[in-house]
Amino acid sequence: MQFNRRQFLQTSGFALGASLLPSQELLKNLFAPAGEMKTLRNNVGIFTERGGTIAWMIDNQGIVVVDTQFPDTAVHLIEEIKKQSDRKIDLLINTHHHGDHSGGNIAFKGIVEK
Repeated sequence: MQFNRRQFLQTSGFALGASLLPSQELLKNLFAPAGEMKTLRNNVGIFTERGGTIAWMIDNQGIVVVDTQFPDTAVHLIEEIKKQSDRKIDLLINTHHHGDHSGGNIAFKGIVEK
């Protein structure tokens, strides 16, 4: 099979682009913001990262977190909660057992009361 210049450039460009796909995800994770805390009403809000949502409530009487996503996401949420309060998390609720809802539970070990 003989390539002309155009075919060579197209094939080479495609191969180069395909080889960079895994590193694009790595670069995105390195330079992406850690996540966003958004207050919905009063002391209740959501934390979004990696396409998922974690609900939270933070007030003087306690802190509640609903779902934890993944371990790295949960660490970012915990960092944001610590900026708002120095108390332990009073309650961690998982809506169900799937990993995208409960995978980050391990990050809460030792900082959740119940």
